[in-house]
Amino acid sequence: MFSSLSKTLVRRPLFLAAALRLISTASSNRPSFAVSYLVNSCGLSPESALFVSNRVVFNTSARPEAVINAFKSHGFSQSQISDMIRKWPRLISACPERTLLPKLNYLRSVGFSGFHLVRMITASPYLLTRSLEKHLIPTFGRLRDFLQGEKHAVTAIRRNPKILSQGFEATIDPFVKILRDNGVRESSIAWLVKCQPRVMINSYNHLEEIVEKIRGMGFDDPSEAKFAVAMSAVAGMSELTWERKFDAYSRWGWSRDDAMRAFVKCPWCMMSSDEKIMSVMGFFVKEMGFESSFVLRHPWLMSLSLEKRIRPRCLVFKHLSSHGLTKTKIGLTTLLSISEEDFLGKFVTPHLEEAPELLDIYREKKHMATRTLVP
Repeated sequence: MFSSLSKTLVRRPLFLAAALRLISTASSNRPSFAVSYLVNSCGLSPESALFVSNRVVFNTSARPEAVINAFKSHGFSQSQISDMIRKWPRLISACPERTLLPKLNYLRSVGFSGFHLVRMITASPYLLTRSLEKHLIPTFGRLRDFLQGEKHAVTAIRRNPKILSQGFEATIDPFVKILRDNGVRESSIAWLVKCQPRVMINSYNHLEEIVEKIRGMGFDDPSEAKFAVAMSAVAGMSELTWERKFDAYSRWGWSRDDAMRAFVKCPWCMMSSDEKIMSVMGFFVKEMGFESSFVLRHPWLMSLSLEKRIRPRCLVFKHLSSHGLTKTKIGLTTLLSISEEDFLGKFVTPHLEEAPELLDIYREKKHMATRTLVP
C-alpha cells in the first residue's frame, strides 16, 4: 500500500503539494513550545509570540527563565520584560551571565540606577546587544570626557539613549563639528549635548540652515550663550508650537515683533510653554499690577519658576511694602535675580520679629522646611 501511495505521489505532483499543505496546516494548529511559553509565561499575544518564535529557537524554559530572572533582579516588571522581548526577540535567548548582567551591572556602576535604568533599557533594549568592552565602555568614556563628568554623561544618555546604542562618533561628532565650524563656543556645545541631545541629533541634516535662520533673526554672535538656546528653540519646536506661543503673548497685548524682540534678548522666553506664558503674564499683570510691557522689558523673567521663585518672592515683597517694612529701595527684577541665600538674608530673616507671618507666607509657597528658610 505504501508503495502504491508513493507512486501516486510521485506521479501526481499536484496531489503532493496539497498533501504537504494539509500537513503544514495541521502542524500550525499545534503551537510550538516557544510560542506556548511566550504566551503563557511572558504574557505575549499569540501574534507577538509567533513573531518572536520565528526569530529565536528554544525548546526548554531554562534559558528564557534565566533571562527573565536576570531582568527582574534589576527591577524590571513582567510587562516591561515582555515589551523588550517584542522589540528585540534575541533577548529571550541571550546568556544572562555573559551578555546581560555584565552590561546591566556596568550601567549601574556609572550612574544609571533604579527607575532610570529600567526606563532606558525598556525603551531601547538594543543597547544590551552591543559589546560591553568594544562599544558601551568606550562610548560612555568618550561622552564622560567630553562633558567632564559621569553625571553629565548619564543625563545626556537618559535624554537620548541613541548616543549609547549607536556610539559617540555616529551621533555626537557630526553635529559638534558643524557647531564648532560656525563659531559656537565649547560650553554652549556641551550644554546642547547634555540638555538637548535628541533635538541636535535629529536636526543634524538641517543644522546649517538652522544656524543661518538664527543669524537672520538677529543673533549675530554664535559665541554668546543665548545662541545655543536659540538653536534649541528653533530646532526643537514646530511652526504650530511657535504660533501657539505668539498667540499666548498676543493675548497680553504683545505684537509678533514684540515677541521676536524679546526672543532675541532672551531666547528662554519662547522656550516656556504657552500655559506658563499665560500664568506668568497673568501673575505680573493681575496680581502685581504691572503692565505687560514690564515682562517685555525683562523677558528673562519667563525663565524663572512661577511657583518656586516668582510668586513666593513677590508676595513676600508685597507684604513687606504694604506694612512699611522695606528699608531700602530695590527693583523687583533685582529681588527676583538674587540668590536664595541673599533673598532670605535681606527680605525674610531680618523681619521675622516684626512680621513672623513672613515665614508662613514664604514656606507655604516654597513648600520648604523651616530649617531651610532660616540660616
